[in-house]
Amino acid sequence: MKDSSDQLTWRLLVKKTLLAGAVAATLIAAPAFAQQPRLDQVLEELRALSKRVDKLEQDNTRLEAENAELKASNDRLDATTAYLRSNAAATRKELAEEAPNLAKVADLEKASKAAEWASKLSWKGDFRYRHESVDPEEAANDQTRHRIRARFGLTAKVTDTISTTVQLATSGGNNDPRSTNQTIGSGFDRKGVAIDLAYVDWKAADGINVQLGKLPLPFVRAGSYFWDNDITPEGGAFKLAKGPFFANAYGFWLQEAGTTSDANVVGAQLGIKQPLGPVTLTGALHYYDVGAVQGEITTTGGACTANNAFFGGPQGNTTFTGGGCARLLNDYEILEVLLQADMKLGSLPFSVFAQAAQNEGAVNTLDQAWAAGFTLGRASDAMTWDFGLAYQKTEKDALFGQFVDSDFGGGFTDVEGAVLKLGFAPTKNVVINGTYFSNDRFVDVGTERSYDRWQLDTSVRF
Repeated sequence: MKDSSDQLTWRLLVKKTLLAGAVAATLIAAPAFAQQPRLDQVLEELRALSKRVDKLEQDNTRLEAENAELKASNDRLDATTAYLRSNAAATRKELAEEAPNLAKVADLEKASKAAEWASKLSWKGDFRYRHESVDPEEAANDQTRHRIRARFGLTAKVTDTISTTVQLATSGGNNDPRSTNQTIGSGFDRKGVAIDLAYVDWKAADGINVQLGKLPLPFVRAGSYFWDNDITPEGGAFKLAKGPFFANAYGFWLQEAGTTSDANVVGAQLGIKQPLGPVTLTGALHYYDVGAVQGEITTTGGACTANNAFFGGPQGNTTFTGGGCARLLNDYEILEVLLQADMKLGSLPFSVFAQAAQNEGAVNTLDQAWAAGFTLGRASDAMTWDFGLAYQKTEKDALFGQFVDSDFGGGFTDVEGAVLKLGFAPTKNVVINGTYFSNDRFVDVGTERSYDRWQLDTSVRF
């Protein structure tokens, strides 16, 4: 653009020079050309030529301005290009230096997501080693054995109101619903593991929970041996706790079969837990019905196949013979009442309870059970201890034999006796317990026999 402007300026200069020369020549030659065209015509032509020259000058000025603007723009482009070129290496170096940081950010984002997921999970477990001696009077020899129990559970928070729990536990291989113990000493064989808990818990509202699946026992219990602690029923439960009041309702499937009636358990509990000065009192009324078990076969043998509701026989409940098979005589509609007081004796926690039950569905009079006892102290933190004593009597048809504690009296009804407990925690999460069952069996029916059971447990929670 600059070269074109210079050429145009030069041509205008030449034209101006020629024009001036032409004017001078005309003036000088005017007398000689008196006969030629008149002077006013020449002047008119000169004026026209001058206008063209002026226009050319204006065009030149405009072109010069445009050229200057283009030059400035070109200078700016050159400067920008030079800047980019000079900074390209630095930019590449900076990006190279930032790459690890960007990778770290990506790793942190992944870790953050993993942490968020992990924060929704909680787990717990325990291991117990037991040395046990069992001495039924009617047996020729007592039994000494070592047993282990391991449990591991995981709870996942699905939403703010829904959680799911799955727990595995050791299993003796016979799927005993009242025991997660594994007896050791069988040729170093592998020990079985089974699903102990698997349920969803929905917090429907404040103080209201609905549970479905294989559940923990969903009602308040005292220190009696009416129910075995290892039982995890299957079905659904509704739990309510509002202020001092609580209520629990549930329905369990005990047995499902296409050829016989489906055994089930349906129940409800109402109660109150209220502090009164230094004492907290708990009282509850509990009713449950074990349905579709009356008249069912209790023991497998010969042509008889036991209903799945029964594990190993009637467990002390009264039977009759029908069709050549032992069958359950009574229905089981159990009404329970419990009272418990919790307080402090000095610096030690102290709890005392009483519990009673009656089977409203029994056709005989052996339909009552009762228990009472206390616990002093609590073996939990390091160098803490507890001591407990309980006494219980269970008549033959007071409770459904499949549910009673498997250690007290060997897991049968028609039993009475005491249980003595002593526990010590040498460190947190480690507890050593000693338990002695001094019971009598066949108290109401048959020949009364003593039943002694010693247990020494070392339990570790994690």
